[in-house]
Amino acid sequence: MLSLGIGIGANTTIFTAANALLIAPPSGVAAADRLVDIGRTTRGGGFDTVGYPTFADLRDATAGVFTGVYAVRVEPQPMSLGAAGGARRIYAQMVSASFFDVLGVPPAAGTFFRTDEERVGVPLRKVVLSHASWRRDFGGDPAVVGREIVLNGDSFVVAGITPEGFTGTTILSPDLWVPLTAYARATPSEGLITGRANSWLTMSARLAPGVSVDQADQAVRAFAARLLEAYPDVYRDRGLTVMPTSRVPGEAGAFAVPFVGMLMGLVGLVLLVACANLAGLLLARTTGRAREIAVRLALGATRGSVVRLVLTETLLLFGIGALAAIVFAAWTTGAMAGLLTTLPFPIALDFAMDWRVIAFTAGLTLATGLVTGLVPALQATRTSLTPDLKQDAGAPRRRRLRHAFVTAQVAACVVLVTLAGLFLHALGRAGTVDTGMVVDGVDVAAVNLELGGLPSEQWAEAAEDLRARLRTLPGVTEVGAGRVVPLQGSSMGLGDVRRRGDTTDEGRIDADWNVITPGYLQAIGVPVVRGRAFDERDRADAPMSAIVSAHLAERTWPGQDPIGQMVEFGDFRPGHEDVRTMTVVGVTRDAKYRSIGEAPTGFIFVPLAQYPMEETHFFIRRGDTPVGERLVRDVLRAYDPNLPLVDYSPFRQQADLGLLPQRIASTTAGALGAVALVLAAIGIYGIMAFAVASRTREMGLRAALGADPARLRRLVLLQGLRLTGAGVGVGLLAALGVAQLVRSLLFGVSPADPVSFGLTAVGVLALGVAAGIQPARRAARVDPVVALRAE
Repeated sequence: MLSLGIGIGANTTIFTAANALLIAPPSGVAAADRLVDIGRTTRGGGFDTVGYPTFADLRDATAGVFTGVYAVRVEPQPMSLGAAGGARRIYAQMVSASFFDVLGVPPAAGTFFRTDEERVGVPLRKVVLSHASWRRDFGGDPAVVGREIVLNGDSFVVAGITPEGFTGTTILSPDLWVPLTAYARATPSEGLITGRANSWLTMSARLAPGVSVDQADQAVRAFAARLLEAYPDVYRDRGLTVMPTSRVPGEAGAFAVPFVGMLMGLVGLVLLVACANLAGLLLARTTGRAREIAVRLALGATRGSVVRLVLTETLLLFGIGALAAIVFAAWTTGAMAGLLTTLPFPIALDFAMDWRVIAFTAGLTLATGLVTGLVPALQATRTSLTPDLKQDAGAPRRRRLRHAFVTAQVAACVVLVTLAGLFLHALGRAGTVDTGMVVDGVDVAAVNLELGGLPSEQWAEAAEDLRARLRTLPGVTEVGAGRVVPLQGSSMGLGDVRRRGDTTDEGRIDADWNVITPGYLQAIGVPVVRGRAFDERDRADAPMSAIVSAHLAERTWPGQDPIGQMVEFGDFRPGHEDVRTMTVVGVTRDAKYRSIGEAPTGFIFVPLAQYPMEETHFFIRRGDTPVGERLVRDVLRAYDPNLPLVDYSPFRQQADLGLLPQRIASTTAGALGAVALVLAAIGIYGIMAFAVASRTREMGLRAALGADPARLRRLVLLQGLRLTGAGVGVGLLAALGVAQLVRSLLFGVSPADPVSFGLTAVGVLALGVAAGIQPARRAARVDPVVALRAE
C-alpha cells in the first residue's frame, strides 16, 4: 500500500502540475472553452507573435468568425509605482482595450477598458488593478477607483479592480493591466505600435456561436493570404493559424507540452514498478492459496466468482494506496508551489486538487487496480485440481508469470536510473562547457531607465554615468551594460540585416543582437580577437559601429578582413526604406549566447550610445566577495530616488535558469529511480524468498543427495541474477529508445552514453545479487529431514 501510495501519488503530483499549467481554464474567464489563440507561422510551422497592425486588421476583418479579438504582450513589464515611501517595483501586462470584453470578466469595482477607447496615436492612460495588488498596495481601499496613480513618473487613472482570483490568461501574475496605447514611459512607442514588421504581441479571440476551431483556422489562413497579397515583403513565408487557448502559448507551450509528457512518462514507470511488484506478490499469494481455490472450485464455485474475489481484494489495496497517494501528492505539490517564489517573475499556478485531479487519481487507481489484479485473478482460476490440491506452488506455469513481473520491474528501474544518469552527466557537462565568457564572479543588476522617468535622449548618458558609479564600489574590477542577459534563451533583433548594397538572398545575414556599453565585453570576459572594443569614439553623433562574432565574420566575408566592412539593417521593403548603415570595428571570439548547448551562431553588438535602450542589465565583475544588493541600490538611489533596482542576482544564477528543465528532469528521474530501485529490490527478494519456500522439498532432496550449502546458494543466486539480467537487458534497450526522445536536453551527451548505461547495468545487477543473498542463505540452511516431510 505504501509503494502504491508513492506510485499513484507521483502521478497525481505531475498531473496536478500539468492541470495547472495546461488543462485548467484561467480563473474568472467566461466560457474559456470558446477561446482560441492565434499565432504567426513561418513556412507553415511554429506559433509566434505578430505586430499591432496585424492584430487591428484581423480584429476588423473577422467579425463573423470571432465575437472579439484581443492582443497581449505576454512578458511581464516592470514598472515603478510612485508611493509616499518611495517608488516600488511592480509588474504590469500590456493588453489591448478589448482584453476584458473578450474574456467576459466582470469588474469587482469600477470599470474596465472598452474596445472603442483604443485609438492609435491617442493616449489611453487608465489601469486596471489586480485584486491582490489592490489589497497589498492600496490597502483594499474602494476609493482608489477613479484616483490617479503614478507609474514611471506618468499619471494614470485607476479604472477598476479585477475579481479575486483572476490573474489573466497566462501563467504570469501581473499586478495591473495597462493599455497598449497608453503612450507613457516604458510602454509601447508609436513606432513599435505602427510598425507592421514588428513582432511582439500574442493574439487570442472568442469564437462566434456555431464556429469551430477548424472553421476559424480556415478563415484566419484566408485572411493571412490577403495580407500576403497586400504586403508581400512583410508577410513572405508567413501565415496565421488558430489553436485552442493555452496558458502557455506559442513556442513556450510547444516545449512545455512534451516536457510535461516526459515527466508523466517517468512517474508512470514508477507506478509500473509498484504495480508489477504488487502483481508478483498477488501471484505468490494466489499460489499460496491454490489449495483453497481448488477446494472452492471443486465445491461448485464459478471461475467468475473467484476472479471477483481476487479483484475485490486487489482494489481494496489500491483504494487504500490512493488515499496515501492524496497525502503524498498534497505534500509534493506544496513543495512545488514553494519553488515558484524563487523565480525572477510573478507566476500564478494553482496546484489545487480540483475535480480533474481527483478524477484522474480515481481513474488511474481503478485502471491500474483492475489490470494489476486481473492476471493473478485469472491465474488463480487456471487450476488443475489434483496438483493444486497437493499445493504445487512451484509449478513452472506459475513461476513464469512471477518472473515476468520481476523482469518488468527491473526494466522500468533501469530506464529511470539510466535517464537520471544521462541528465546528471549532461548537467555535469554543462558545468564544463566553454561558454566563451566568464559566468562566475559577475553580478547582474537589472535596471529600467524609463522607470525613473528619464527621457530617451538621456538613456545613454545615464547608463554611462551609472556604470562609472558602480565601478567605484569596493572589489569591483569592471562594469558594462547590455540589453540581453546571455544563456537565458532570450534574444533580440533590430531588423533585417544584409551586406551593404547586396539585395540578394546571399547578402542577408542571420544574427542575434545585443546593445551594449563599453566595458560589457570585458566584464563578461569575451575577448575581441580583431579590431577594437567600443569606447568613447562610438558616440551618438559618430558613424554607427558594430562588433560581430567570429562565426558571423567568417560566414559573411570568407577570406576577407571584416574590419571596416559595412552592414545595413532596418526595413528593406520598397517604399518603406528605413535603412541604417554600420561599420564593423571589431570581431569577438565565438561564445554561447542563447544557451549552453547551442552551436556557433552569428552575433552583432551595437553601442548603446548609438542605439539607446531603456531596459538594460549592468554586469558587475568582482572578486570573490559579492558586492551586495544594498550597495547597488544605494548607487541607483543616489543617482535618482525614483529609479528602482528591478532585479539583482549572480550571473551564474541567471545562466542556470537555462538549465532548469534539465535540473527538474534529473531530480525527478533520480528520485523516482531510487524509489523504483527499492521496490525492485523488494520484488526480487520476495520472489526469491517465495521460490525458496515453495521449493523446500527440492532443496532438501538436493541436500540429501550431497549438494553442499555453497552449491545451493549459487543455485538461488543464479536464478535471481538471471531474472535481473533479463530485466537489465530489456531496460537498456527501452532506455536507449527513450533517450533518443530527450536528446535535446542532453547538451552533447550521447543518448547511448556508455558511462550512464554501464553504471546502471552494473548497479542494478549488483542490486539483484544483494536481494537474493538472504533467500540463498535460507536455501543453504534447509534441513533435509524437515524438507522431506514438507507437503
